[in-house]
Amino acid sequence: MRALYYFLIGVLVFYLDAAISLVVPMHIGTKDIIFVPHLTLMYILLLSIYRSFGVGLIMAVVLGLVTDLYFGSFYGLYLFGYILFVVIFDQFFKTFYRDRVMLFALTLMSVLFFEIYTAIIYGMLDLITFDLFDFVLFRLIPTMIINGVLLIIMEPLLYKFFHKIQLNIDSKKR
Repeated sequence: MRALYYFLIGVLVFYLDAAISLVVPMHIGTKDIIFVPHLTLMYILLLSIYRSFGVGLIMAVVLGLVTDLYFGSFYGLYLFGYILFVVIFDQFFKTFYRDRVMLFALTLMSVLFFEIYTAIIYGMLDLITFDLFDFVLFRLIPTMIINGVLLIIMEPLLYKFFHKIQLNIDSKKR
């Protein structure tokens, strides 16, 4: 039953991701400021910490496939990226102390590196023209700002939900 909840929340987060990216585009002159929310990635990373590595890995595969099929012009980018970042995230949390500040910092760092990873792959495949200054100023900084705000909103909600569902499902009623 928990797996169904995790999957449904993942699908909801996936569609929120798509809806937010359609709502917040900005233009300054001829330049587009691109806000890329990564709610799905942040959800998978938080799930791998609050539940387990295995659950995070399964959701990375499922939601990576869904994201690739829905958004991707190059299939496998999100699937392998999500899996890679769940594995790296898990390794960092085996090393560092598990508190909310570290969770917040590592999640945002994962979003930063995922955005760089995506740009490098698309650049290598010549699907985008890459200018480092424009990338950092008009895509990376706004992406980090919006994902920081979304993480501040999403993390406490998921923490409460995972704690509540853990107590309701895993405890025996006597």
